[in-house]
Amino acid sequence: MERSSFQKKLEIVASVIGVVALFITAIGYPQVGFVVALFASALYATYGYLTKQYGIMVSSLIYAAVEVVGIIRWVFLGEHNG
Repeated sequence: MERSSFQKKLEIVASVIGVVALFITAIGYPQVGFVVALFASALYATYGYLTKQYGIMVSSLIYAAVEVVGIIRWVFLGEHNG
């Protein structure tokens, strides 16, 4: 299946944002990192839907659920380092 130019760009943008989210979290800002990762997961879910790769879509939604838990713990409950 040939991907459109938009789909290729969407995949690259989602990947870059996901890596940036990991970096932000790794340098000590998990509150921001989880939010950025949630955005990347939404882009991956969109990519999976558009390319009919439903496994990617489902796995990105599962990752999004993990990121929501992280946001709740770090932003709303104020849990830090253990």
